Amino acid sequence: MISRRSWLASLASFALACAPLAAPMAQAATRPSSSVPHLKVAPGHVRVIIHGKLYDAICVGNDTYVDEAAFNAFGTPYVDLGNGNIALTGRNVQGVVYYGKTYVPWSALAPSVRAIPLKGGGFEFVSEPVKHSYSVLIQASQAVAGSVAVLNIVTLDGDNPVPGQAITLSSTGFSELEPSAGASSLQVSTDGTGTWQGGLTDSTAETVYVNVTWKTPTGGVVHQSLPVQFQTAKANSSVSPTLGSESVLVQTPVTFYQNGVFLQASSGTNLITFQLDTGAFETLLGQQLATSLHLPNLGSIEVGGIGGTDEAYLSKVTLKIGNRVFADVPCIVDPSWTGIPLLGYQFFQQNGYDLLVSQSQNTLYILK
Repeated sequence: MISRRSWLASLASFALACAPLAAPMAQAATRPSSSVPHLKVAPGHVRVIIHGKLYDAICVGNDTYVDEAAFNAFGTPYVDLGNGNIALTGRNVQGVVYYGKTYVPWSALAPSVRAIPLKGGGFEFVSEPVKHSYSVLIQASQAVAGSVAVLNIVTLDGDNPVPGQAITLSSTGFSELEPSAGASSLQVSTDGTGTWQGGLTDSTAETVYVNVTWKTPTGGVVHQSLPVQFQTAKANSSVSPTLGSESVLVQTPVTFYQNGVFLQASSGTNLITFQLDTGAFETLLGQQLATSLHLPNLGSIEVGGIGGTDEAYLSKVTLKIGNRVFADVPCIVDPSWTGIPLLGYQFFQQNGYDLLVSQSQNTLYILK
């Protein structure tokens, strides 16, 4: 198997070989034999010590790959994207999956990691302190009262996104955060790109503040705030649009952001921000939202994911858009999907609905 090394490997003073070293380099520091475990390891495995604890490691070509749990020993933020693909701060690394466990190159365990040969074979991995510059970037779309403002939040170390970070959101005024049941605060996590996306809705024309708090991997706390203005909604034309003999069943406000069309729907007591995607046939939801909505699993299906092919499943969801309830909308639940849910064209096509998006009125019309 091809050995993969990142630029971090250059920080090591020697090439790390899997075979036990018969004669450790004279200048390499070693630990007293009583300070590290001397347990035997299975053939093909390597004895690896981090902070006095034994970690599972294997040989991949001439390199050592360590159980991904070793990231936690160094406090290194990461997200396992599946198929051995690991998201780290500012980059991804490719590991291997062996007997259901993911192993990663030793050089990726920390920003400044080095290896110390152990007497009798194997290595102790240590890291040196690295300076961090943590911050939170908040972006929000423009919105009118009664519609949804799209939120985009990124956790950063310098210019590099930090994946898998728990953050707390809150908002002021009469605004509500989504997906939620009318909450003014949420606890969420950024994904493998260090990003969280969601919605903020307000039926009142006012300026509200979105506040984000992040406890960083080094234990510090970062606060960031952004004002979001909800403008007075434009008066819709008194003449409803028509298409042949069709008439309007539903009209609901929409928001335009980064070439996307976003709208608010609800399922039970949960408010949900959707991106309208007529290029996608199926409606797509993430696992967390599907779990909160108690959606049924109607059969497995393979979908293309970040790390390749992922297992998803078919389901159905009841949505209220505007003042109309659409029951049993077919959807796909993809555990790897972490973005805003996509509202596909399948249900509307199969039921003979036409969609009209008015940019001048910031309104979506559903006709039949």
